[in-house]
Amino acid sequence: AVARAIAPHSKERAVECVRVVCDTGGCLRCALRFIPVNTTGPYESSEEVILEALRDLDSTIPFESFSAVNSSSPCVCCLGMLQDSTMKTVAETCAERVKEFEYDGVVRLNLSAPPVCSIVRQRAMEIHVLEMVKPKSEEDPVKLRTGAKYSLGHAIETTIGASYDQQSDFFSNVHFRHEESMPEIEKLVNTQNQFHRNKRRKTNIPFETFASWMDRDVSTVEKAVRALSDEAFRAQSDAPPIRCKSMVKFDVLCSVSDILLSGRYLKFSRRVSQSPWKVDDDGEEKKSKLDSSVEDILVPKLKKEFLAEHATFIPGGREDVDVRMLGTGRPFVVKLSGAKKVPSRATEEVLEKLEVEINRDGRDLAKVVGLARTDKQHLEWMRLVESQKRKTYACVIRLNRQPSTDDVQKLNALTEIKIIQKTPVRVFHRRSPGNREKVVHRVCAKLLKGHYMVAEIEAEAGTYIKELVHGDFGRTKPSFQSILDCKADVAQLDVISIDVVKDLSEKIRQTN
Repeated sequence: AVARAIAPHSKERAVECVRVVCDTGGCLRCALRFIPVNTTGPYESSEEVILEALRDLDSTIPFESFSAVNSSSPCVCCLGMLQDSTMKTVAETCAERVKEFEYDGVVRLNLSAPPVCSIVRQRAMEIHVLEMVKPKSEEDPVKLRTGAKYSLGHAIETTIGASYDQQSDFFSNVHFRHEESMPEIEKLVNTQNQFHRNKRRKTNIPFETFASWMDRDVSTVEKAVRALSDEAFRAQSDAPPIRCKSMVKFDVLCSVSDILLSGRYLKFSRRVSQSPWKVDDDGEEKKSKLDSSVEDILVPKLKKEFLAEHATFIPGGREDVDVRMLGTGRPFVVKLSGAKKVPSRATEEVLEKLEVEINRDGRDLAKVVGLARTDKQHLEWMRLVESQKRKTYACVIRLNRQPSTDDVQKLNALTEIKIIQKTPVRVFHRRSPGNREKVVHRVCAKLLKGHYMVAEIEAEAGTYIKELVHGDFGRTKPSFQSILDCKADVAQLDVISIDVVKDLSEKIRQTN
């Protein structure tokens, strides 16, 4: 792989570049960067393999005399980031962190910017190579961060035994630092006001304050270094870079993107709320006012299974406490943050098992179906279609008189009728006053015994069905009460179907 990568370049120039970089105190991978070699294979190879390939290229190169090649001395350019000893230690540390997460899937390597001093050293080596190696290469040297991704990604994949993919939800964050070289930055910064000048107040920022920013804003330092001419840079810094005693240090922090789980829930009890409903018990610990809630039944098991720090229950709409959710159920998403356990390969089996456990412990109060992994696009889609759904309800209506077949016919005649609903009195505490225009698509009513009748109502999402029946003191017009010209109220109410408008659903999915 090394020989094939070097082949397109001039052999004489490649040999001289290797000689100059290594003689200055650079490592083998930095020599490849300055040739420059832009493919991943050579960087994934061990130093032993690279050295053998370079010896085949020219056996007269005195590799035995190069400090960064034959000892543990840090490279003057990458400060040891690309040397085998550092990569091995980083990979082993990453492996230890991954084990803590019980993770068995693909890993995403997230490298912080290299130590800010490496930017100065990279420029110094570029100037030195440009002076010593002819002709000048038409390509820029490979950036240190790019070389680190090539080499570290392979090392971590090999050590962990998991595949490496930049699209993975599992992050292995590696942060590098090198305190020994900070004086080099201070020397350069103190002569360049554009590095650390407060443009608003037109005053210089103390170096100690600026230094704390540099790791977070390396691009600013890089732009300032690039803005200097070769002569100006040489006047303020060493080219080639001087040798240093200590290797780069690093920290490894593993993290997981938010895990999103979707599904549908059914609610069978009229004493189960959607979210926890707790009240103060004479100043003591809050106690549940109801039997349970859908969130309490569903979320704790998911949070425990994935060892998540936080869990957020996001339903696609809501129903009142005394309304059952039947049919195919209501869509929801659970967002798990800070998960410590991510069994990516066995997600389907794990979720199927969790679904069984949740439904078993739900004690016929609530049930979940279709539990599965999902993504942010699905969550966005669920929110967008919320106001465009059609809902079908089964409503038992109680009148203050005996209903007749004429009453049934009047209600069944309600097809694609527009109603105006003012904010209901019962939700004044959480809704701002306003008028809503909603559509009742159809009503199918039937007589029951006594003063009761049952109606299947299909209406636009957001329609207040209870107010549609009793009129809410005339705040909903027309209402069943005004149409039947008698007092009407809801005895029981169930949601039996939630359907997304198909055309809108397809349009949103295509947009995403």
